[in-house]
Amino acid sequence: MRKPTTRTPSSFPDFIIGGAMKSATSSLHHLLSNHEQVYLPDGETHFFCMDDPVHHSGFFFPARAPSQRAPDYDRHGETNLDWYKQIFEPAHPDQCVGDYSSTYLPAPDAPPRIRRLIPNVKLLFMLRNPVERTYSHYWHRVKTGRAVHRFEHELQHGPSTLLLRSFYKPQLERYFDFFPEDQIEVVLFERFVDHTQAVVDEVCSFLGLETAVDVSGVDAHQNRSPVPRWPGLQLLFNYCTTGIETRSEGQLPYPAKPQSSYALQGLVHHLRQLNLTPRRPPPMKESVRACLEQILTRKNRGLSDLLGVDLSSYWPFLRKQHAEPTDTAA
Repeated sequence: MRKPTTRTPSSFPDFIIGGAMKSATSSLHHLLSNHEQVYLPDGETHFFCMDDPVHHSGFFFPARAPSQRAPDYDRHGETNLDWYKQIFEPAHPDQCVGDYSSTYLPAPDAPPRIRRLIPNVKLLFMLRNPVERTYSHYWHRVKTGRAVHRFEHELQHGPSTLLLRSFYKPQLERYFDFFPEDQIEVVLFERFVDHTQAVVDEVCSFLGLETAVDVSGVDAHQNRSPVPRWPGLQLLFNYCTTGIETRSEGQLPYPAKPQSSYALQGLVHHLRQLNLTPRRPPPMKESVRACLEQILTRKNRGLSDLLGVDLSSYWPFLRKQHAEPTDTAA
C-alpha cells in the first residue's frame, strides 16, 4: 500500500469527494477527516463548478451589485486558483489532501476542469437509491427555506436540481470519459449504512492510506435533516421569508454581500428551527413514488453495467420496473 504523496502547501488535492448530495457524503467527509493522514477542508469548495447557474443559483441570484463579481471560473482564473490553493495550505506535507463538493457530480463543466488541473486525482462518489435521494433532498430544501411547495408541486414547478441530481448514469459517464476506471471509486449509500467499517476500509485502501479509521469511535451520521412538526406552516414561513438568506451557498474567492442584515438572517434562522424536530419525514405519496421510479429507472438505465454491480439488489424498485411489460411503438 503506497504512502500518501509528499506535497508542498500550494499543491492540489489527491482526492475529491464529488457527490451525490444526500448520499452520506458529509458522513464520509467526517470519517476521513478523523484520519491523521488526511486533510479535508471543513466546507464544500465548489471550485470546479462555481459558475454553474443551475446547481449554484444562489451564487448569482438575487443579482449582485454592479461592483461585485459574479463567479466566473475562466475569466478570473488566476484569482480563483490562488484562492483554491490557499484552502489546502493548512495540510501537513505528508497528509493525503481532499476536496469535497457534492455538486461536482451533476455539474457538466467539472470533469474536464478537474482533468486539466489535476489529472491524477482520485475521485469518490456516493450513490443512493435515487427515489429516496430525491425525497431527502426535498426535505433538506424545506429545512433550509428553499422549498415553498409540497413535494409533488416542487417537482412540477422547480424540478431542476431535485431530479437532475438523481440522474447518475450520464453524470458518471462524463467522469469515465475523462478519467481511467482505477481513479474512480463509487460507494453505494445502502452498503455504507449497513457495512460502514468495511466500506471505509475500502475507501482508505483506494486512497493509499496505511491505516483506516475505527468508525466505532466516530459519530458517522452527519448533516442530519430534521423535518417540520407542521410541514404546511414551514412552507408558508419559507414563502414569506423568501429572499432573506439564512444559509451559506459555500465558499467563494469573492463572496457576495448579503441581501439582508445579519440580525434579520439570524432571527429567521431561529424561527425556522423552532418547527424542526429529529424524526423521519412523512411517507411519500405512492402515486408520486411510482412516477419517480419510472423516470429514474429510465434516466439511470445501464448504470448497473457501467458500475459492474447489480443495483437492483440495493434499490428494489429497479426489479419492479424491469418486471413490468413495456409497450413498443408500432
